[in-house]
Amino acid sequence: MSNTPQPDPQQGSPGTPPLPVPPQPPVPPQSPGTPSAWSQPVPATSPLSGGPGSGRPRGARTRPWLIGGGVALAVAAIVGVVIAMSGGDGESAAEGKQSGAPGGAAEPQVPTAAAGKSFTKVPEGCRLIKASTIARIAPGTECKPSQFDNATMAAMITRMPSWDMPFGSGGGSLSLDVNLTVSPSASGMFDVHKKSALEALKKVRTITDSRSLGGLGEDAYVVHGVDKDPFDLAEAQVIVREGNAEFTVSLTYDTKDSGRNQQQAEDAVVAAARDVLGSLS
Repeated sequence: MSNTPQPDPQQGSPGTPPLPVPPQPPVPPQSPGTPSAWSQPVPATSPLSGGPGSGRPRGARTRPWLIGGGVALAVAAIVGVVIAMSGGDGESAAEGKQSGAPGGAAEPQVPTAAAGKSFTKVPEGCRLIKASTIARIAPGTECKPSQFDNATMAAMITRMPSWDMPFGSGGGSLSLDVNLTVSPSASGMFDVHKKSALEALKKVRTITDSRSLGGLGEDAYVVHGVDKDPFDLAEAQVIVREGNAEFTVSLTYDTKDSGRNQQQAEDAVVAAARDVLGSLS
């Protein structure tokens, strides 16, 4: 073996300057006691799995949107009615912002109050129509209040009673229904109910009369329709608006067994509507 010394590869051959060492990136300073992100332990289970250390009780896997579903649906239904009566198209809610609001925040939409009278007191549903009127236009029927009859919200009062023949009483079908709303959006509801009366059942019902009425509230409209074969029912309905109150009165009857005609049915709902209007204050 030769005793000649071998050159160090990092220092180069004799007489050659050493190779430069590339600079290392600086290590960012860390505060005392703060572990590096790379050194933090990974949890044994996912935070959503419900395992140890997840922060959730074992077995807590119930989806929160399924809890109280029945209540949520009921609230959504009522809110849907309020939104429909407000006459809004939903664009502002979808955008969430308006250019005129400071910082782009959404501005609250305030319903326009209906012109004319402003009613604040409404009797119970079964007292909207006088007993003497019921005995004349819908004899033998019994009143059933709606679950919403006593529901009074901040800007809306509703009453939806119905008068029906008792079960097993015999005779033809006869039903009298009232749908009353007192709110700032009465005018919009009048248009909605008028359109519904004319178009909602046009595939199964023939409209035999539709016209405006005078001397009943600020706006009044009557519609009469007869079911197409093989059905035998007919309905007279009057839609009325006075100030911030809007309501419909409908009389459904059997064309074969009731012994009444179109004119009698229309006169009946108009008489009932006068009672409803007179009961408000």
